[in-house]
Amino acid sequence: MNQIATAQTYQIKSPALNFIIFAFGILKLLIHFFTINNYGLHADELYYIELSDSFNWGFLDISPFVTWIAKVSEYTFGNSVAAFRILPCIFSAGTVMLTGWITQLLGGNRLAVIIACSAIICSPSFLATSYLLQPAVFDEFFWTLLTFSIIAYKKTKNITYIYLCAIAFGFGMLNKYSIIILLAAFFISELFVDRKFLTQAFKKLAGPAILFFMIILPNLIWQWAYGFPIINYTMMVGKGAFKLDIFDYLFQLFFFHGASVAIWTAGLLFLLFNHQRPPKQEAWSISFVMIIILLALLDGKLYYGLGIFPVLFAAGGCCWALVLEKFKNFSSIFFVGMLYAFGLMSLPIVIPILSTSNCRLYVSNMINLTGFTRPLRYQDGKQGEIPQFFSDMLEWEKMTNKVNRAANLTTMKDTGGICILTDNYAIAGALKYYGGVNMPKVISVHNSFLLQSPQNLHIQNIIYLSKEPLSRVRNLAKEVYLLETIKMENSHLNGISIYRLTFPSAIMKKKYTNDRRSFYANLKPLRK
Repeated sequence: MNQIATAQTYQIKSPALNFIIFAFGILKLLIHFFTINNYGLHADELYYIELSDSFNWGFLDISPFVTWIAKVSEYTFGNSVAAFRILPCIFSAGTVMLTGWITQLLGGNRLAVIIACSAIICSPSFLATSYLLQPAVFDEFFWTLLTFSIIAYKKTKNITYIYLCAIAFGFGMLNKYSIIILLAAFFISELFVDRKFLTQAFKKLAGPAILFFMIILPNLIWQWAYGFPIINYTMMVGKGAFKLDIFDYLFQLFFFHGASVAIWTAGLLFLLFNHQRPPKQEAWSISFVMIIILLALLDGKLYYGLGIFPVLFAAGGCCWALVLEKFKNFSSIFFVGMLYAFGLMSLPIVIPILSTSNCRLYVSNMINLTGFTRPLRYQDGKQGEIPQFFSDMLEWEKMTNKVNRAANLTTMKDTGGICILTDNYAIAGALKYYGGVNMPKVISVHNSFLLQSPQNLHIQNIIYLSKEPLSRVRNLAKEVYLLETIKMENSHLNGISIYRLTFPSAIMKKKYTNDRRSFYANLKPLRK
């Protein structure tokens, strides 16, 4: 059967295929629902939750959408670990379903949909980013929704899908500005592939463009009021640009999707070269290449571009369905089964299904068998015993209890006021979240906690958290006491020292001011 030639048989309103796609969405939810309460909140989750305490249209380093989701989660489900992860899981299930619908639009039959949805479900990269309260999971959803809307409009010429593009692009911008890369790459690709489509679409853009600007206008106003801090932050991040480890980058590109690499690579080639591909869709493969090269040059993390993979999974599903239909049904079952077999093997290093001790043992055995150590490489270049994003979920409450005890001891001896100061936004977020009503004021001048910090340091007693040695802290105050150095296995908090500083020195006050300016020098005095 010529699948593409009979594409009209598989319309997006097909009840049978929609039921299968919905079932895959439920499967995706179930995979995460049984484990979302394990370990604890991730460092970034704590940060976004604390930023959500007051509604804002913008922040210095992120778009506001994830903080809105945090607040909605708290109002709807409570403030437990699981409560903050329910909505991310629902969005990730939506990404799986959109992948199935894109497969339909590309002419895929039931087998193509099964392969495409299975590929994204079993991809370790998508498994690892599908349950945490982070912009990544929403980024994947909005990129995929934008892709779906464009393909649906090209197929149906229904202007409703252009309005859906505007919504996806608008809320995608409110989640992460990087979605601009997707739209720009597609636009440039279409100049070479289907310029006529662009011309026709532009004639219908007036209404959708107004809708888009209505969605993002409050955020643009906020950015203008604060001097467009996103530009400052982008330049800070961009300082590492053009420092490319090509071998490590390619290794991640081809192996961090596990066995699903066989699907997206097939989809990439299928859209580019196969004569049975849907017409005028090769722009997605060209866009993929452009995005991957741009992220490499800017020293961006590969997960920044995960949203481009669903369309390749969809095309790969169509490609493999054409191949497997020439063989017996057993071949298809075996092929899909292998995707899930490799996905199951990757689960313990991407989802917290094991205790930390068992996870460490599993990882150790995996390394002994395969020599594969890349998942244990931390951002600072060191090698851990468990993946870093697991260690970033551990020991926050224990650390907070230690700091609380230190603060209470200080307030018993001194009455001149006290605050807690840290140069780590994750520690600040954890202290604010777990500290309770008795926790003294927590100050950090890093990331968007800078918005909540005083301009100058005029507090007599400070609990200071830092990895700096005592020899470098001695000159920061008249009296300096090392209260404790945290020892926590499997946690990047290991080695954090808790100091008590009394009567901060001029050096300390200058350091504080310089730290504020180093993150964002143009910040105006804050309203209270």
